[in-house]
Amino acid sequence: MAHPLELAEPNVIDEELIRGCITTVEEISIAEDKKKEMKTETELHDIKAVSFSFQNILRIDNLNGLFSLVKLQLDNNIIEKIENIGHLVNLEWLDLSFNNIQNIQGLETLTKLTDLSLFNNRIEELKNLKTLQNLNCLSVGNNLIRDVVHAITYLRPFRKLKMLNMAGNPCHKDPEYHMRIVAHLRDIVYVDYRLVDPDKVQQAREQYQEDLFEILEEEKKQAEDEKKAEEHQQWVDTLSEANLSGVDTLLKVMLDEDPEQGKLHHLSFWLEIIDEIQHEFKGMSKDFIDNTLKDNKSKYAEKRRFVDALRSSRQKSDGDSIALVGKFDLKKKKLMRQLEDLREDETVKKLRELQDLNTELNDDLLELGLRQMEADDQIISDFERRYGDLVNAFVEAAQNGFCTKIRDLENAFHTRAVTMATDELEHFAAGQLEDVTDEAQIFLGDKDIVFASLNASHDAHLGIIDGLEDQIVTKERKTYNTLVAEARAESHTRDRKRITEIATVTARNNKEIVELIQNEQEGWNR
Repeated sequence: MAHPLELAEPNVIDEELIRGCITTVEEISIAEDKKKEMKTETELHDIKAVSFSFQNILRIDNLNGLFSLVKLQLDNNIIEKIENIGHLVNLEWLDLSFNNIQNIQGLETLTKLTDLSLFNNRIEELKNLKTLQNLNCLSVGNNLIRDVVHAITYLRPFRKLKMLNMAGNPCHKDPEYHMRIVAHLRDIVYVDYRLVDPDKVQQAREQYQEDLFEILEEEKKQAEDEKKAEEHQQWVDTLSEANLSGVDTLLKVMLDEDPEQGKLHHLSFWLEIIDEIQHEFKGMSKDFIDNTLKDNKSKYAEKRRFVDALRSSRQKSDGDSIALVGKFDLKKKKLMRQLEDLREDETVKKLRELQDLNTELNDDLLELGLRQMEADDQIISDFERRYGDLVNAFVEAAQNGFCTKIRDLENAFHTRAVTMATDELEHFAAGQLEDVTDEAQIFLGDKDIVFASLNASHDAHLGIIDGLEDQIVTKERKTYNTLVAEARAESHTRDRKRITEIATVTARNNKEIVELIQNEQEGWNR
């Protein structure tokens, strides 16, 4: 199977070895001078391909920084474990053939892999490859894989897999090896380096028709389950974005986290009134969610209006600033063309006039910046007020609308439960209840325990309602305050950057003018 361990001292991967093994993604010949330049000058983070073939490497290590690596060859070594390559997320081609690897592992993050070779190792089972759905070519020949059924079941979800090599494994001796593969792997084109015959595929699918029918039914069910799970997650994300997490599941949480539910189920009417409250809760929660999602459109519109207002205001200010700088540059260029025709004293005079214009430019740009700061502040303040009104409206709907209604529902439920429990206890005392379990008899036999349990359940429910209300209000206020604070912080940062840019531009202009004046004055002295 895999070759025996070498007696020579294993080679350690280091930068020198990495650079010596740099190659190209495509197998093309390169001039020696270009090859030498590529190996010495290329930055580690820019290396695309490395070939460590026949390097007597025992351990994969020290590949940090090779973030751009697309092709990695580690074939014909003495590697025993796949490790320390999970960060090479851009890998598309990986060759680990002719090593001593027993387990497939450490590849989960390499989701861009299209070509993977584990040929001639000691692998007994295909596993830990499910994230590699872009695999086009997989070679696991000459290993110790015995179960072809498990292998093809594992590989069936890999819809992009076109080439598979498992020749040389114990499972290859199965007389139905080839037929099983071409029947079950729908998209396979090459098996063991041979083109698949379409007639053989049809024959194989007819042979395994019953098995394939069951598989297709199971895959259909799985696809439906996955779709439902995806839709549920989208719904959960929608509620979370709208700050409605926990609203639709509030009653379920109230019942699931109620420590008295086990006892109260001994009351004959309990499940019936639970059913009724669930129906009423469903309507209340749906109304609140639907209304909130509808009202949230106003929030989104307000955010867009805010962003558009800022952008429009700043674009105009930026345009005015660019125009001022352009106007100054034109005057400067015109003066520079005139300097050769002026006397020395006239040249200095003109340059000082330009210096005054630069000071005016600085003042004008700062004035524009100040006006933009005021405009930003006004736009943010208007947004803070309008968006704050929407936030307050939502908080009001959550507190005095939904949560109040749910508390009223819980209070009514509790009152009814106490009344019905009183009647049931009287019937129990009179021996008028039938089919009462031993546990129910113990519970109903102590009136104080029954009412204590009902009251404790009621308190627990109210506590959970209070908790959800606090969660919603706190998150809404925090999100709003953060939104406004970030807008002001961004505006402040932009203002400081703008002032720095103005100072840089006018200082550069002034320096250039001063140097010209000095040069003219030095010419006088000469």
